[in-house]
Amino acid sequence: MDKRNYFNQLAPRWDSLPSPPGAPDKIRRFVARAIPEDARRVLDAGCGTGVLLPAILDQRPGIELLCELDFAEQMLRLGRCRSSNRAVAAVAADLVRPPLREEIFDAVLCFGIIPHLADPAAACRELIRRLRRGGRLAVGHLMASHELNAFHSQLDGPVSSDRLPPAGDLAALLAACGATPLAAEETPGWYFVLAGRP
Repeated sequence: MDKRNYFNQLAPRWDSLPSPPGAPDKIRRFVARAIPEDARRVLDAGCGTGVLLPAILDQRPGIELLCELDFAEQMLRLGRCRSSNRAVAAVAADLVRPPLREEIFDAVLCFGIIPHLADPAAACRELIRRLRRGGRLAVGHLMASHELNAFHSQLDGPVSSDRLPPAGDLAALLAACGATPLAAEETPGWYFVLAGRP
């Protein structure tokens, strides 16, 4: 089974799966750190069922466009139920080929998606190109890389070999893709990498 089918089949159960301790507070912390207060256009890349959506709309009420992008159509369909806000737009597409204009977003969020990408460097290059000059790309997870990688290794199916690099390595990858690393944090239960487009 390929990953798109895997996540489409998992979508109805996704929001009922157990979350790591303190997940709601960590999500709010991620959103607060990832999105500048004056941001008007935000891309939630690999949004799944829209787990970040309530926190984004609550903490950044001035957003004019919140693009929820995912390759799993069933995840997006369920995510649409989270909000009727007109600023929210759903796009079904692969991160390596996002059908979005370049230099349009103030912030691009990659929450829980990096390990599942077949070519993280290619996806990061494309996402950085969608940032305006001075915009930010933020990567977050509710576990450190070693915790998440151990968890994935216990699963069956196409995600069992998906791995998240240490935060410092991902920051170096983003630098190689043309971004300027601003933060690389990793502690038990927390992973955060932030980079800016020069």
